[in-house]
Amino acid sequence: MATTLWATLAHAEDAKSWDPGIPLFEGKPPGYIADAGPETNDGNGRFGNVTTPTLAVHLPPKELRNGLAIVVCPGGGYSRVGIGPKGDAAIKYFVPRGVAIFVLKYRTRPPSKQVEVDALADVQRAVRMVRHRAAEWGVDPDRIGMLGWSAGSHLILNLASHNDTGNAAAADPIERQSCRPNFVAAMCPWPSRSKPANFPATKQTPPILMCSARDDKTAPTSFAKALRDAYIAAGIECTLHEVETGGHEAFTIEGPGEGGKWTETFWPWLSKIKMVQSELEPMTK
Repeated sequence: MATTLWATLAHAEDAKSWDPGIPLFEGKPPGYIADAGPETNDGNGRFGNVTTPTLAVHLPPKELRNGLAIVVCPGGGYSRVGIGPKGDAAIKYFVPRGVAIFVLKYRTRPPSKQVEVDALADVQRAVRMVRHRAAEWGVDPDRIGMLGWSAGSHLILNLASHNDTGNAAAADPIERQSCRPNFVAAMCPWPSRSKPANFPATKQTPPILMCSARDDKTAPTSFAKALRDAYIAAGIECTLHEVETGGHEAFTIEGPGEGGKWTETFWPWLSKIKMVQSELEPMTK
């Protein structure tokens, strides 16, 4: 097992989550913008001008899989998707611990003229796809969660409020699946132009963990606190983990400072909401 784990860690170290992923939609996605020009990449995996959303699949070896799946939504203000900085860190950390990671490249503005609507359609489709192919990918369809940073947090909180059980009559089998995540972990939740009321709690809202740095000027802790209070008042399981410093980059996985240790809060929280058993908590390197 030690050799297998070492090899898995080495593989994850080299993985590039901006490698070509699976197109989310057959043909053009809803709201497609024609003649938008090519997608851009700054060389570090920060993508812009995204017109075709994709899902990059990163699976642990079969002997390490525990059935947990996380769809990762990097940030970038909806103008870019920072897949390299955040997606690769998630792969490196979670895959060797038996967790299947799916990195979403959602649509951006430009070219989208209603990016929050288009990106929501993308993330809904991503969850449906993972659930549809759960058996193939060694995933438990009842343990599919979301992890986002900044605009990615905005997106997955939007999904937490706007999801459904699928369309049983759909010709496309993917569309028959629920797009409700089983949990949401939102790092540095960014309000964009939204107010807490734009993220209403419903009977379909999953348990939510939010992490916020008190010195984050881009995603103020006051916004996260208002969301937490509204969710708790509605009877939704919601935990807010605060740190003093680190700003908008505080919760980089295994990054410097207190925020870089947020996974030490994440695993016990997953156990609390019954997404992992104690034996499925992270393996040590």
